[in-house]
Amino acid sequence: MMPELIRIGPLTLYTYGFMWMVGIWLATWRALRAAPRYGIHPDHVLELAFWSVMLGIVGGRLGFVIMNWSDYAQDPWSIIRVWEGGMSYFWGFALGIGAALWIIHRYRLPIWRVGDLAAPSLALGYAIARIGCFGAGCCYGRPTELPWGVLFPGHAQPVHPTQLYATVMNLAIFFVLSRWATRQRFEGQLFAAFLMLHGLYRFINEFFRAGATSAIAFDGTTYGHIVALSLILIGAGLYRALAKRGANAVARTSG
Repeated sequence: MMPELIRIGPLTLYTYGFMWMVGIWLATWRALRAAPRYGIHPDHVLELAFWSVMLGIVGGRLGFVIMNWSDYAQDPWSIIRVWEGGMSYFWGFALGIGAALWIIHRYRLPIWRVGDLAAPSLALGYAIARIGCFGAGCCYGRPTELPWGVLFPGHAQPVHPTQLYATVMNLAIFFVLSRWATRQRFEGQLFAAFLMLHGLYRFINEFFRAGATSAIAFDGTTYGHIVALSLILIGAGLYRALAKRGANAVARTSG
């Protein structure tokens, strides 16, 4: 664990904030390189990235603060110190998607092509950003006796490094989606697949996580499980509907 990368006088570069910046930069860079394939102008990619990230940060921080209000009640100014760690991914993802939909509507962009362009980038950026969570010591897992368990400050025993589990699984998602992008069969396929695979990753990782989103909802099921399962079902339904629409479009064209 290394929450601080560099400290020069009063200035500190935090691992958490730095890795999120690296993840966002790589995700945007990859989307800009792939944009011509989908007919999306680079200016629109940059605007989508900017507003999705900005509102995603607001939503992620808001969600985390609400779920951990007791940690911030005594020092409200700590709410704005996002570089120190503490984000709710599901809240951030929801608000970020909302911002993207607004930009798509504003410029009348092809929604499913934008989704396909963004899907691998989302997985890549998320994978890199979770390294920052590991450095900050947030989003840790449950106690474990496995040899790769990590002893974070303030813990009595090693815990699952769920941040690194997230990095490995989402890098795998990125490589799978990047491979599929070269032989895509219908618009929206990559985005729908991302929802299913990302939901599956989080559903699995939730068994090892600890913290606010891992609070028990009922019978050992956490709120994180419920949201992850919802993503899987939404992605599966979307995949089926878009595949059917793509098949019908091909049939009309050939007919």
